[in-house]
Order: sequence, then structure tokens, then C-alpha cells
Amino acid sequence: MIRKLLVTLGLAALVSLPLHAQDSATVAKAVNDLEGQWAVAIAAGNWTAVGTFLAPGYVATDGTGKRMDRTAYLASLGAAGTFSNVTNGPYTVLVSGSTAVHFGEGNFTVTSKKKQVTHMHQVWTDTWVRQANGMWLCVASQWVEHKVK
Repeated sequence: MIRKLLVTLGLAALVSLPLHAQDSATVAKAVNDLEGQWAVAIAAGNWTAVGTFLAPGYVATDGTGKRMDRTAYLASLGAAGTFSNVTNGPYTVLVSGSTAVHFGEGNFTVTSKKKQVTHMHQVWTDTWVRQANGMWLCVASQWVEHKVK
């Protein structure tokens, strides 16, 4: 009787492994889709839309080590100029419970208010947390970027 119970529990555990992996894959795709929408909002200069991806307590750390809250981050985007040719990829997403960490990279062009054009490559780590209402919000970001020719 006990042996039968243990075998049943073992089989149930094995069967649930692919379901967990599938859930992680679904979450990874959802979070990557949000990252893509974030990039579209940046390219459009829609800082209000960018803000919808960020948790109220969001903290960003740039490549110089400067930390910014949500408001300062959004202001820094607006002050940078206009963004174009924004592309994301490749990426990896690690999922643990209600947290997903997005490791991504991409390229973009920024045109300053003085019309100086700079092509950039950026590598980032974004930490997303599923909220009680099921929405995913980014709580923290860290990135490095460099100019490309």
C-alpha cells in the first residue's frame, strides 16, 4: 500500500515537471513581449506608456552606477532626445515563482536635442514581479551601453 502511494506520488511529480517548464516558457514569452512593448514606447517617445511597465518603487542603475527612481528614469529618457531603430534581442528569461529576470540586449539610435546622432548597443537585466492582479511590473533594471559605429 505504501509502495503504491510512493510510486503514485513519484509519477505525479514527474508528470508535473513539463507543466512547470511550460509555465516558465509562457511567463518568459509574456515578459519578453512586455520588453518589446517597452522598446516600442521608447521609440515613440511615449514616456507615459513606458511608465506603465514600471512598479511605483522602480529603481534603475545605469552603466556608471547612478541609481534613479521611476520619475528620474522617465525624465532621463525624455532628456536624452529621440530614439529610433530600437531593436531587442537576443534574450533569456529566468523564472522563479512570481519573479522573472529578463537578460536582454539590443540596439538603438538616439538623436540629441542638438541633433547629434549616436548609435548604441545596450545590455540589461530587468527584474519583473507578478502583482496580485496578475500584471507583471518591472521593479528594477540595470544596464550598460556603449557606442557602436
